[in-house]
Formats: sequence, structure tokens, C-alpha cells
Amino acid sequence: MPAATHRNRRPAPVATILLLGVLAGCVSAPRPPAPSKTAAQCLSQLAAQGVRFAPIAAPVAANGCGIDNGVRVEQSAVAWNRPAEMSCTLAARLDSFEREAVQQAAQRHFGRPVALIHHFGAYTCRGENGGNGRLSQHALGNAIDIGSFELADGTRIAVETDWRGHGPRRDFLHDVAKRACAYFNVVLTPASDALHRNHFHFDVGPYRLCSVG
Repeated sequence: MPAATHRNRRPAPVATILLLGVLAGCVSAPRPPAPSKTAAQCLSQLAAQGVRFAPIAAPVAANGCGIDNGVRVEQSAVAWNRPAEMSCTLAARLDSFEREAVQQAAQRHFGRPVALIHHFGAYTCRGENGGNGRLSQHALGNAIDIGSFELADGTRIAVETDWRGHGPRRDFLHDVAKRACAYFNVVLTPASDALHRNHFHFDVGPYRLCSVG
């Protein structure tokens, strides 16, 4: 009878259940958690803007590093020298910044667009300024370091060599840095300190600082 069959059914041993769970973890790649409504809206915005990206799973590490609503960006409004992992919020700000600020500044100073941005990295688990203190916004996927901009004709404008120079390259970099303060919460440049002598630091963290000289 069905009732008797139900009473005689034995539950699977706990060890068996645990083993099956371990095996499932070995064969299944981690997937990003289902995004919240706000997170989903950000991802939809990236897609609508034509950003080439993929959601990533970035679990919080023991020391607090991790990305909320993380994405791996292949290319935004401007091509990058390599992909980067970051928060969706930062990716969306970068795309708007490139289209509305970088390209306008390039046309103004050079009469041609930027074709490639060279960055030093976005997400990396470390403290501020590479130390062991407070977590850097890089450790949360909220920051990126940009070293140079390459025009469509191959001309390269580097922060390290052109920030303190003369002429349109210097003017372009200072223009871009000032415009960046309208898109990012923190903007650091060679005017900030020696640690930023060769790049711009942009982040969307909780602090506010526009250090462009």
C-alpha cells in the first residue's frame, strides 16, 4: 500500500548527502547570484549602452574583498588594452565618461577620437596605496587606474610623461581629469601625490575628492 511504502522509506545517510554536495560543487562552475532589482537595472543599462561585458561571481573574501554586482568588461565606449573586473556601477560610469567627456575632449584638443584606453587594472584585493590598512576601493571593484589614451591615428597621451608637459597633450589630460570629477566620487592625478605620478585613479566609493591640481 502507498502508506506503508512511505513509512518504510529510509532517508539517505547524511554522509551520502554531503558527498553528493561536494561532487556537485566540483563539476558546477560558480554562477553570479540573481541580481536585485537595482542591480538588474544596472546590467540592463550596460547592455543598452552597448558595453561588452559578462556578469561574474565574486564572493566576499575573508578579508572583505569582493565585488557587489560584478562584471567583466571587454570593451565600453572606447576599446581597452585588456579586460577588467569591476562593479556594474563603475562600468556604467566609465562608459558614460568615455562617450561624454573623453571623446569630447579629444575632438576639442586633437580633432580626432580616442581609440584605445590603457589601464593598469580595476579589481584587486589590497589595502589603500598597496598597504595593509583600510581596504582600497580597488578591493571592492569600485576603482580603476588609467595610464594613457591612444588616438585613432596612434598618438599616445600618457599621464606620466604628458601631465606636466606643454601643448595639447597636457591640456587634454587636465581637461579629462577635471571632467572626471562629475562622473566619479574620487579623482586622483599626479597633482595628488607621487603614487599617482603615472595614472589617474577613478572610483565610485563613498568618499569625495577631486584632486586635479
